[in-house]
Amino acid sequence: MKKHSVTMAGAALAVLAAMPGAQAQSGLQTTVYGVADAQFEHIDAVGAAVPAQDKPGRFRLSNVSSELGIKASLPLGRGMTGLAQYTTGISVDNANGSTSGGMFGSAKDVFVGIAFDGVGTLKLGRMTAAARWNSGTADFSPMGAGVQDNQGMLSGNSGQSVTGPQFNVRFDNTLGFESARFHGLSARAYFSANENKSAAGTATSPHLDDKSYSLGLQYVAGPLDLRVSHEVRADKGTLNGSTDRDTSDRDLRLGVRYTLGTGTILALGYDRMRMSDPNATGTAKTRLSKTGVVFGARHVFGPHVVYGGYGVGSDVKCAHGNGSFCNGADTGARNAVIAYQYVFDKQMLAETFVAIVDNEARGKYDFDAGGVGPATGAKSRAVGAGLRYAF
Repeated sequence: MKKHSVTMAGAALAVLAAMPGAQAQSGLQTTVYGVADAQFEHIDAVGAAVPAQDKPGRFRLSNVSSELGIKASLPLGRGMTGLAQYTTGISVDNANGSTSGGMFGSAKDVFVGIAFDGVGTLKLGRMTAAARWNSGTADFSPMGAGVQDNQGMLSGNSGQSVTGPQFNVRFDNTLGFESARFHGLSARAYFSANENKSAAGTATSPHLDDKSYSLGLQYVAGPLDLRVSHEVRADKGTLNGSTDRDTSDRDLRLGVRYTLGTGTILALGYDRMRMSDPNATGTAKTRLSKTGVVFGARHVFGPHVVYGGYGVGSDVKCAHGNGSFCNGADTGARNAVIAYQYVFDKQMLAETFVAIVDNEARGKYDFDAGGVGPATGAKSRAVGAGLRYAF
């Protein structure tokens, strides 16, 4: 991605003008950057257990994680650099569920921080935590978004919880630290504050404590890029929609990339997800677990890029509050994608792809991004082409 730097001019001037004394700061650097990415697609979800719930093929124009942002950095002396970043989603397709928000979407990574030379960076704000950072290791789609990505088997649980898992969602209200690299090894840690913590538990106050933790490690040596992440989200009520205390969502994720001598990159993603609600009773679930595996590959020859992926989501394993085991059979799925890009230059590319999510009889996986909302047992298929411009 090519980024154009601007200094106290243009769009940056409007932002920096709000910073008292900004014009007087020596060494201040600002960068305006963005992505415009849209695709024309044909998509369906057919073969559902209840045929009336099929979604027949339709055309659509999709916005693929387009964004606009500003970064600023200022040397502070003694090996320290002040940092600020503002990034917002941009709606290229304004009519697709974005009318009330106009052109601008939700905040992405937005933070203020300090970088310490040779040590790492301390950040405060909204940011990509370790599980989301690791989710794209085996995925080669631009921005890790759209129906041509292949992360779905890692991020979903086949519709077996009341709300979807949040491991591919950014952390809010967060204190984060991302270390420098030492002999190929680096670490990152994030704490999402428990701002909604309630009083001691009573009949009307369930004593929620909604903090979250996220840790990631990365080791890079020659052609090898190895990542592992562990994330815990407390009292989110994901499994049963519960507002009671002590619910827990946990995710362990492994990501590996290896670059061959030909420049081809091979990748693997493995995910182990577990959600629990120890206070559940009756037929509500006390726990649910599943695994997901994704294989990916990418090859570049001249201006041409070919990439693809294949993923498998396992059947879920779960138990009820009354002590019985719930039926997790036939809740798995398979996901496959293949795509081709023509790169005009570092800023502009064209892409075409085909993708499929094939659910088992009781499965309800969707595309990780740009989903169509399939009914139970449906097969979702997509084909499309688009343009991406980055600056």
